[in-house]
Amino acid sequence: MKRIATIFFCFFVLSSFAQKENFKTFYQSNKDRAEVSLNIPSFFANMFISDEDTDEFGVFLKKSKNYKIMVFNNNMASVQKDFKKFARRNKLKTLVRVKDGNERVTVYFRETKDRIKEIIVNVYNKSDELVLLGIKTNLTMDELSAMVEASTKSKSIASN
Repeated sequence: MKRIATIFFCFFVLSSFAQKENFKTFYQSNKDRAEVSLNIPSFFANMFISDEDTDEFGVFLKKSKNYKIMVFNNNMASVQKDFKKFARRNKLKTLVRVKDGNERVTVYFRETKDRIKEIIVNVYNKSDELVLLGIKTNLTMDELSAMVEASTKSKSIASN
């Protein structure tokens, strides 16, 4: 019985240490390597967003709590490699991936109990720079889908 209790206790301790990290930990460990690193509360950042965008992304803006922005120039390749490891290790899900020549944009998200807790945008140019934007939020998948659909509709109307 002691052996079973010891095994169960060891399993519990190991599983508690295996908790997924959020973007804040990546931000803290790499902000010294960044050319620019900003941690902006949403109430301040949302003041600079135009009224047109507020209509499409209203729910998103209301549920966003914090923005972390990092810009890398000199050591971007090593940081990109570290970020990919971070994304795999923490099982971030890919929402969108866009490639145009040397430029790539990937949008990841972290989901907990059917809520999107974090969205991370990775903008990468092989020859220039890397920009990471982490957004702490609390969206449902339905809210995110509605936001993307509204954005898509407004873009198609504007192009006609």
